Amino acid sequence: MSDIDNVVIFKKQLGLNLEVEDRFVGLKMKENKIMAFNFIGPEKLKDEVENYFSKFKMQEPIKVDIGNTGDINCYFKGVSPVTEHTIDDIPVYNFTVYLQELEKTPIPGEEEACETCSGCGFH
Repeated sequence: MSDIDNVVIFKKQLGLNLEVEDRFVGLKMKENKIMAFNFIGPEKLKDEVENYFSKFKMQEPIKVDIGNTGDINCYFKGVSPVTEHTIDDIPVYNFTVYLQELEKTPIPGEEEACETCSGCGFH
């Protein structure tokens, strides 16, 4: 049994969230920690996602939670143009939202745990 939910949640400041079923979104990791979220679905999904991300400015902070596994801090990088095609005579829309994962800044005095650490007490 999987502990990962079938949802991707985008979180803007002030609690403005967008929740999308994972069957409508795919993820590709690009260079420089760029995450490309590829959306494909009906017009209602396209309108909802476009409306949500139209409120973002370039480099604006955003969090994304994939399957309720925890927030990933990112910057908004943009949205690709929308393409339309049909599947079984039903219009389907495809576009990509780009986020860049924030670099983790080490806290002064905090050491990195070793890869195999099991709470050894040295970290």
